[in-house]
Amino acid sequence: MFPAILLIMNYLSKTPGIGGTIKSKPEDFLVEEIMPDGTLLEIDKQCSIKDEEGKFTHFILQKKDWSTSSALYEIAKRLAIGQKRISFAGTKDKTAVSTQRVSVFDIPKERVLDLKIKDMQINGAWYAKDKVRLGQLLGNRFTIRVEGAENVEKVKQISSELDGRFPNYFGEQRFGSTRRNTHLIGLKMLQGKFDEAVEIFLCDSDKEQNPQAQAARNALKQTKNYKQALIDFPKHLQLERKLISYLMESQENYVEALKRLPRPILLMFIHALQSHIFNQLLSNRIENNSLEPAKGEYYCGEKNGFPDIKKFQDSGWVVGKLIGYETPLNEQEKTLLEELGIEKDDFRMNEMPEIASKGTYRTLLAPIKDFNFNSNTFRFTLPAGSYATVLMGEFLDEK
Repeated sequence: MFPAILLIMNYLSKTPGIGGTIKSKPEDFLVEEIMPDGTLLEIDKQCSIKDEEGKFTHFILQKKDWSTSSALYEIAKRLAIGQKRISFAGTKDKTAVSTQRVSVFDIPKERVLDLKIKDMQINGAWYAKDKVRLGQLLGNRFTIRVEGAENVEKVKQISSELDGRFPNYFGEQRFGSTRRNTHLIGLKMLQGKFDEAVEIFLCDSDKEQNPQAQAARNALKQTKNYKQALIDFPKHLQLERKLISYLMESQENYVEALKRLPRPILLMFIHALQSHIFNQLLSNRIENNSLEPAKGEYYCGEKNGFPDIKKFQDSGWVVGKLIGYETPLNEQEKTLLEELGIEKDDFRMNEMPEIASKGTYRTLLAPIKDFNFNSNTFRFTLPAGSYATVLMGEFLDEK
């Protein structure tokens, strides 16, 4: 077992939650994307948008029990194109029924509309001059059914305590779809311990759900036999097998081994660590009731009802930091980095400058719009980048 980084996520509300479980089945977790102009992409409803002159086809993907990456991989395969020709605005949960806007380069919209894939459907397609870019969405509307609990009065009390806002933590999905270890890999990379980063990526089996993969990871951890690992590792672990193939020839060149991974994957490790640091600092501040702007932070206003971190003003939503090499640090941030054994300059990633991160910003709290609870079902709208599972923790967990 690899050591985890301790994370305590304090709640903004103090009333104990109602218990129960979510995501028992995909139909209990509905996610409908909201486009930048406010258009809601409703489930089971066709969306009609006028064609533009352009080489890109935009379409509305509705999926059930598919991760975004797996769904787009399957679509690319059916269209006989590379995945680089497909882009999307935001990742959606796997155990859910969800809608989202996607674009594909130089494919007639008729071919997209004709796609027949189990548990997917296309709710409209049109031509556009530009591709869909990550982050090009206003927010998401959620409808979430809780199984095994209902307490209307307690929900009202918690909602009153939250007062239309909740901690803008990154949800556990941010740290890997199954093994939840991407921040650990990122930490080892920043510490310059690339051998340990590779070992976690290949051998961490604590939350591995596939029995064959779990056995293969455990065996490699014990034996360091890369030749045998290439036989043992399942074919679907393509990225792991790519590293193993390289390490068979160059067993101690761990930096170059990691460079076999696509740049977005390497960036994911760094971003996951930044997210973990943000979560821990925010949790500490909630515990200490310290949510006013600190050094390097500021207030932002709103756009279309949601926080806009580019809109500086004298009051509003407090904007915190995702730490990178350009981030001005306060004492609490310096202390946490010291505890993790890193410095902000480590985000320059001298061994891999292509994934250096100068840092960015994120609001400490996020708004809850159109909140409603009835018959075990929660309904609300959140801004892009905020996690419904985090908000649900306020209402469900014992605290």
